[in-house]
Amino acid sequence: MVLYSKSLCLESEHFPFRAFLYSTSPQRPKTVHHHDFIELVYVAKGRGEHLYKGSAYPISEGDIFVIPPFVPHDYNVIGDDPLDVYNVIFLPSFLTSELQALSNVTPFFNFFYVEPFFRQSLEFESHLKLSVLEGQEIRQRLERIVGEFDSKSLGYRISIKALLIEMLVWLSRRYEERLIVPPTHASPSKAIQAACTFIEYHYDQDISLDHICHVCGMSQSSFIEKFKKTVGKTFIDYRNEVRVRSSLKLLRETDHKMIAIAETVGIHDLSHYYKLFKKHIGMTPREYRLKYSGRPE
Repeated sequence: MVLYSKSLCLESEHFPFRAFLYSTSPQRPKTVHHHDFIELVYVAKGRGEHLYKGSAYPISEGDIFVIPPFVPHDYNVIGDDPLDVYNVIFLPSFLTSELQALSNVTPFFNFFYVEPFFRQSLEFESHLKLSVLEGQEIRQRLERIVGEFDSKSLGYRISIKALLIEMLVWLSRRYEERLIVPPTHASPSKAIQAACTFIEYHYDQDISLDHICHVCGMSQSSFIEKFKKTVGKTFIDYRNEVRVRSSLKLLRETDHKMIAIAETVGIHDLSHYYKLFKKHIGMTPREYRLKYSGRPE
């Protein structure tokens, strides 16, 4: 499988972003790929299929969706005309504080995090379909972003960030207007399994119990009971364990400070990180680093 890496696709380490209009021809061979960055896609023209995690989903003009890092996908073109899509690609760190703030707003959380991943795992469509007028609006916004990126005029980086945040908020509002509600007919076991996988992909985000219950379509009491029965531990314990284990590689392979590692995996209190680490690994982060990397803090 082809990996499109951030070093080749994004502008630079200091500005991990790129935006462009791309045309896929009907003759293009299949190239199932993944990437180590976020990709926001808007279908501007044509019809096709989005091949996503082994399944095919129809797409056409007006579809907009987000593809998380490291998820295999590709496109099939249907008909004789090319499939024209806008691609906005960036690292999560590009908008770290902004994404954390926006993730506390349920419509944004659902559109940006839930739609591209959680619902797809429950065989729901993973995109927002825009109307003709909304399509005109989003194209204008995307053209401004692409224009700023291509021209690289004075202050273009600041302008791009502002335009992108404004667009994400606008999309969140369009999502809210559709009154999309959580699926209620998925089996509880599938919903819990999807929740676990969702946590493993988004452990560094501010994932609250309320968020997870909402996207599972369960009451808090029902979710707590079913999660513990299915997984053998509470949602909080599972999330914390995923965060701790995700920090192990950073301890082994980097010289980052402990507080930086803790924050990278979504734990913003160093003493709490130490406590969780000891609970799940059986030693302190310092002891683990010294034992497995040979480097002191």
